[in-house]
Amino acid sequence: MESKKRSFSHFQVLLFVASLCVSSAFILSLLAEGLKEKQKKAKELYRSKQLLQACSILSENDFFLLNGNFAVYDQDKNILVKEKGDKKKATNKEILTLFQKRIQPYLTDSTGKLYSFEELKMSEETYLKEHSKEGYFHLRYKLLYLVLPNLEEKKIPYGFVIPINGYGLWGPIYGYLCIGADGDTVIGMTWYDQQETPGLGGNIALASFQNQFKGKKIFQKKRTGSFDDEKAPLGIVVVKGEVKQVYGNSLMAKSAVDGIAGASITVTGVNEAMRTSLQPYRPFLLMLHRKYQEEEK
Repeated sequence: MESKKRSFSHFQVLLFVASLCVSSAFILSLLAEGLKEKQKKAKELYRSKQLLQACSILSENDFFLLNGNFAVYDQDKNILVKEKGDKKKATNKEILTLFQKRIQPYLTDSTGKLYSFEELKMSEETYLKEHSKEGYFHLRYKLLYLVLPNLEEKKIPYGFVIPINGYGLWGPIYGYLCIGADGDTVIGMTWYDQQETPGLGGNIALASFQNQFKGKKIFQKKRTGSFDDEKAPLGIVVVKGEVKQVYGNSLMAKSAVDGIAGASITVTGVNEAMRTSLQPYRPFLLMLHRKYQEEEK
């Protein structure tokens, strides 16, 4: 006996498709909600790593650093100590613990005064969420991070991290610049978010490029003099070619790094990002330099 083919009405087909869509959307929403906390933790870990790398406290391969040497985290003393045996990678828990211990968020205004988020009755989480894309340098209260010294008894801060942002060839570029307690000397730099061309502009994210910033001076001096007298431009210049060919042994060589061949638009974006991001922090940096000089006497 020949079986009779079952046919479905248009309504039944539409009902089935609608049910499938609703159930799929429900499952996806459950998965998204379940992953939200993991994504948040991953984002927090990445941010912690990038900031610590900018401070030359963590290497690009997740090894702790202490004065340029490999170090390990001493859980009893809650500090970094020089590695005596084989170098050991830092765990995610150690990285987050050290970040929370040594990195403190602050805000500064046009006078250079520092404020905590609590003083201004502002939420750090809300502030970061609202302004992370366009950056912080144009705001009334600008973000920076105080980096505490490894040993608590030291009075002078290890340094300060200023967020840097601008535009490259294909989109926004974001970085962290760590400056020493003198308000001038670069401790380290990371470009942690960019969509530049791999092998060309994308090389700004390579350690080989970023390591050039260490020890450079953010106040671009053409002659010897104080910050107040010269009103020197701020930033680190990425030159076309090599610094020694462009500036030789002049003072400007101390504020410049070698360029990236074939990435002129990205390089221009980096230079502009450094200039525009740092200029609003000038009052704070000058205050920092004067305070450092007084404490050094």
